[in-house]
Amino acid sequence: MARALYVMATWDRAQRVPVPIACDDRVPVVFCTWQRLERISHILEMLAEQDVPVQALIWNNSSHRKLVEKAAYDAEIPVQVWHSPRNIGSFGRFYLVRALAESGCRRVIIIDDDEDFGPDTVRELLAGCPPRSLSAWFAHTISGQDFWRRTVPAPGEPVNYVGPGGMAADPAIFADPRLFSCPRRFWFLDDLWLSWYAVHFAGYTLLRSAARIEFVEDSLNQFPRLQWLRQRFWRYLSRQAVPSRRCQPEWE
Repeated sequence: MARALYVMATWDRAQRVPVPIACDDRVPVVFCTWQRLERISHILEMLAEQDVPVQALIWNNSSHRKLVEKAAYDAEIPVQVWHSPRNIGSFGRFYLVRALAESGCRRVIIIDDDEDFGPDTVRELLAGCPPRSLSAWFAHTISGQDFWRRTVPAPGEPVNYVGPGGMAADPAIFADPRLFSCPRRFWFLDDLWLSWYAVHFAGYTLLRSAARIEFVEDSLNQFPRLQWLRQRFWRYLSRQAVPSRRCQPEWE
């Protein structure tokens, strides 16, 4: 039976979230939850079945703390939970990864709560993630300014877009405070922001992973609901001059 640590996070864009764990042989796996509370136990079960040792870190955007804490307490792996006083979407995961990066972790896995995966998934994600890279199973090469004009390359090939859900990361990029300067109106499009920022500011390589993950279809998926905003944000990013990596974006 795992012990869980419950910390009330006072949220602001520049906050630091303490992660009082040592980076050991357990791979940190980060995910957030909001409406799919019934899936938390299943996700933790899938993580417990991985063929490499893992620990879970959950950013809870919901108000149902007891449900999240119960699932964490009953898990067979170490779990830590942060309760956000405000729903900041999946961007909350980035705060946890930043804390892990600052504590010395060299590889981090990020997942979504609407995904099913097998016992070799974490290992395969890690295998395709060299230093200064992000490697994800949901990854595309987007042509020009049209977000929906994209191709899917072979595993191991470079791309210019990665979805953080089902991704291995060299977490050093998350220690850069500029990553947290995403324009407020696009705050819930963390995938586009991270992909663009990783290439143009951090000089990271984005790769498609060979890992196999399946989406769970339900009515709660935010991806289709934000289609028009995704196109708008990608066009906005594509029109930016390639910035100096020493620059500090000051968009609001």
